[in-house]
Amino acid sequence: MRKKKKILRVLFSFIFLIGGLAVVMMFSPLLLLSDIGVDDVSHYTEEEIIRSSGIKKGENALKYLGGSITHLLQLRMGNAEKMVESLPWIKTAEIRYTFPGSIKVMLMERHAIAWIRHMGNFLLIDEEGYVMEVSSKMDDQYPEIRGIQPDRFTIGKKIGTEIPDKITWLVQLLQGLEQVDLNTQWKLIEVLDWIDFLEKKELYLSLDGRITAKIKLDNELTYRLSYLKELYYNYIKPEEKGIIDFFDEKYARFIAE
Repeated sequence: MRKKKKILRVLFSFIFLIGGLAVVMMFSPLLLLSDIGVDDVSHYTEEEIIRSSGIKKGENALKYLGGSITHLLQLRMGNAEKMVESLPWIKTAEIRYTFPGSIKVMLMERHAIAWIRHMGNFLLIDEEGYVMEVSSKMDDQYPEIRGIQPDRFTIGKKIGTEIPDKITWLVQLLQGLEQVDLNTQWKLIEVLDWIDFLEKKELYLSLDGRITAKIKLDNELTYRLSYLKELYYNYIKPEEKGIIDFFDEKYARFIAE
């Protein structure tokens, strides 16, 4: 009996101590937010990022910490991160508290890569098929994706269609384009006019309004896109027109008009 009472006293003392520490921390000026640092991004100002996060200077950091055990252990503000990630051009956000009173907002933006038509408008999408903008017309900065008709979309979310496989193919193509253009001077995406999806996982690509290529969507897609890029920039003259034909699994030939 005495042992049980002793255990209860220790337990109540521990709870009281934790509660006391929590109260002290809640009112401690050391935890008041005085500085918010935000990574530079192209499509939003620092004020817009802070406003979307819901975080306000002068409030206690404990109000925002958490969201999950992982967030709490890393002193991250999970709910604020989700709010920032709801912005169409933001791919990931990481918001960390640093003692005393500072917050660092680290961001990764989405990169637009193509337009896709939807009911008279055009959706600007990234390599994962997420929609960043809606416009009544396209610009010449990005190619048009044809042969895929979205049946629904939400800005900041991935497009949807009644044929999910086509979205998978689209993502495969866009990620392949991003990979072959990574860290290179010449960009295939810069000379693409449009891409048309056909049946049986095949597609046509138009380059600079004068070269048409037919490519199969399979595990060799990145290789074929690299090969296509090599042919266009190094072997085809600027004034030539014609078709690039991948006549077997590995090789292609240029057929001039």
